[in-house]
Amino acid sequence: MSRQTMSVAIVIPTYNEVENIGILLGEIKKNVPTDVDYEIVVVDDNSPDGTWKKAVELLENNIFVVRRIGLKGLSTAVIDGIIFSSKDYALVLDADLQHPPEYIKDMISEAQKTNVDVVIGSRYTKGGGVAGWSKTRLLISKTATLIAKLFLPSVRRISDPMSGFFMVKRRIVLENLSKLNPYGFKILLEILERCNPKTVSEVPYIFRPRIYGKSKLGAKTIIQYILHVMKLSGWRPFKFVLVGLAGMVVNLGVLQLIGFLSPLLINQLFAVGSAISIEISVVFNFVLHEVWTFRDRRSGKAMARLALFHVSSAPSVIVQYLSAVSMKYGLSMNPIIAQLIGILIGFPFNYIFSELGIWKRKSV
Repeated sequence: MSRQTMSVAIVIPTYNEVENIGILLGEIKKNVPTDVDYEIVVVDDNSPDGTWKKAVELLENNIFVVRRIGLKGLSTAVIDGIIFSSKDYALVLDADLQHPPEYIKDMISEAQKTNVDVVIGSRYTKGGGVAGWSKTRLLISKTATLIAKLFLPSVRRISDPMSGFFMVKRRIVLENLSKLNPYGFKILLEILERCNPKTVSEVPYIFRPRIYGKSKLGAKTIIQYILHVMKLSGWRPFKFVLVGLAGMVVNLGVLQLIGFLSPLLINQLFAVGSAISIEISVVFNFVLHEVWTFRDRRSGKAMARLALFHVSSAPSVIVQYLSAVSMKYGLSMNPIIAQLIGILIGFPFNYIFSELGIWKRKSV
């Protein structure tokens, strides 16, 4: 595809970045290609250190400063900056200089060539990386990425869905404003999950250490992130647990009933009784997931989903069944206790295969 004329708003959310803002604006001006129509929108949450005042001192025809009083939050600041801007794309980067402005030209070039909805500056695709991070910090980042990919179908093919350095077509954000509920620091997750971009590209970049100021990563930020992912997921993990608990009651209740009606099936023929109770609980769980946990992801025929649910649940069922039978016959354990332990062992497998297999993101 030929290169397209670009108009880009560079949106910078700020809070206590007075030492960085002047350096950053200077680097941006040096790195935006000369053939690009651009503006810079600084959105400051009334920083106590006077970041907004410093930005006002640097005003030019294409630089705007939005001072938010009584409002705080990086994600809402980004959305406000996108709303305030007037260009086709919004390019978002942090003010702490950890997103090097020299990569701006690469991101704009990718958008010019492909006309994608979102371009992500990625630390984890080939050619990307991080500088100056401890092993602990890197582990936290990788774990957070894994959590996002497990619970949010929209980001599973993206190497760095946690990136704060990205471009997005302003139109798709404005069209989906009513769906957005920005929270915490990871606004890209919100856009990928709620705005449903059709095309996404990633451009590698090297995340560099902060020079001035303090990192805003802390326990509060981590908790906010986990809550944000859970909200974006529709609280599916908790719904899944509740369905699992209900299914466990059904499983054990059916086994108890089988034992009452035919003691042979939970003693000498426990393998048969266990299999019957497991199958009934699988069908029970499927129905609850259909009408509650994954209601928004239903597509195709119900019987086909039921068959696929059995296939995707097979690893969990096998683990549960073998565990229960082994404990009953190998350890002479009470059959109800053996079945319960088997259920608990199989539960994680059940969630992973349900989340990643049977109920994927519904296409629109």
